[in-house]
Order: sequence, then structure tokens, then C-alpha cells
Amino acid sequence: MQDEIRILIIEDEDIWAKSIELHLNDFGYKVAGMASNFEDAIALMNKREFDLALLDIGLNDRNSGIELGRMLKNMYNKPFIFITATAESTAIKNAIEAGPSAFLTKPFNPTTLFVAVQNAINNFNAPGVVSVAPAMAKEDAFFFVKLGDKYKKTNWTDVVFLRSDKNYTTFLNAADKREYSIRCTLVKTLKSLIPESLKNKFVQINRSEAIQVSFIQEIANEEVRTLFGTFTVTEGYTRDLKNLIQVIT
Repeated sequence: MQDEIRILIIEDEDIWAKSIELHLNDFGYKVAGMASNFEDAIALMNKREFDLALLDIGLNDRNSGIELGRMLKNMYNKPFIFITATAESTAIKNAIEAGPSAFLTKPFNPTTLFVAVQNAINNFNAPGVVSVAPAMAKEDAFFFVKLGDKYKKTNWTDVVFLRSDKNYTTFLNAADKREYSIRCTLVKTLKSLIPESLKNKFVQINRSEAIQVSFIQEIANEEVRTLFGTFTVTEGYTRDLKNLIQVIT
């Protein structure tokens, strides 16, 4: 089982902080701690282990979030995402100069939050590009799983199948022929994690498994056969499968 990606939430609006915490938990991230002011944030950063921070620019209405961002970059060497509800050019310019790995603009939805976290990890490992407002950000067809102190990047196009394992989803990466797990249910993965442009490539074939159609080699006797194994198609899921595949008679 892979390690959980640990995230700090530094946000002074309680309703937003709780919403972020709820969505991060749903996506399988571990909330390592929460703070609502500059002093508590410093204490949190010093005593908790974390991989990434979500940070409100206008913390307590005095842009102290920008100073925290500079500290996260220069002292802690951690990626961070600036959360902002402002379009004021000076504040945004100062925020960009602090070196965030991504931006998230209020209001946001669960999917844009997930994309921002994934982009932040990617940009931190390949610095030089910052993802801006979600409405402007492109949809990236990759995600990360944490392996010790490293992050494994996986392209959705390489995911052969998704299999439910209680609160986890196991997937097979065709690129290295290895299985990995993310702490997110199969339903949530299919609904919110897979990029919109690729959702029609995955089809659920039974209560616990979904498969990417491009990997199907043969369908026979209620079985789906791929180069990576054979899977059972149960009643109730056959129609969706037939609607996605192309059959020439």
C-alpha cells in the first residue's frame, strides 16, 4: 500500500477550511493539520510532517499568506498552493513572486481542487511553470501516488483497470506492469478523479472493477480479455460495455 500524501490547510475562513478538508479526505489525502492564522501556521509547519500546503493568500486580511509561502519555499522546500478570492493585480504579482506550485481560485469544486494538488506536485518536481486559476488551467491526464519520499507519476492512458478494495482503489499501470493503490473509492475515482476527456474510455464491468476500453482484446462468454488478464462482466454492466465498444459485423 502506498503512503498517503500529507497536506496542511492554512485558511482563516472556517467554512472553506472544512470544505477543503472534506474533499481532501474523499480523494485519499491525509490532512496533516489545519491553522487559521500566521502564528499557528508557523507552529504547524515546525511540528508536523507534510508534503504540501494549501495556503490562503489573504490570511487574516493582511496577505500574510504570501510571507508563509516564501518561507515554505525558502526554508522548508515544500510545494504549496495559493488559494485566492482576489483578482487584484498587485496581490497576484506578489503571490507569483513567492513561488507557488499552483493556484486555486475560490469558489472551486472538488475536481479543480484535485487537479491543483496534482499540478502542484508535478510543477514542484519540474519547476518553471505555475498552474493559475482553475478556469484557465488545462486538464492534465496524469496523477501521482506517493512511494516513500518519492512520487510516482502515472498517465491515465496507462491505467488498465481499476479495482475496488474497500476504501482504496487498486490500478494496474501498463507502463511498468505494476499495481498501485490510492485511498479513494472506485465510485469517487470514476466520478471525480479521471479527467473529463477520458471518462468515456473507462467502463465498469462488475461491482468492483472498471476497465479501460483500449486494453480490451476480446469479449467472450461474459469475460473481457486483455494482455494483462481476464475479467468478468456481470449482468447489469453488459449494456454499458456494448455501448462503448465498436463491433463490426
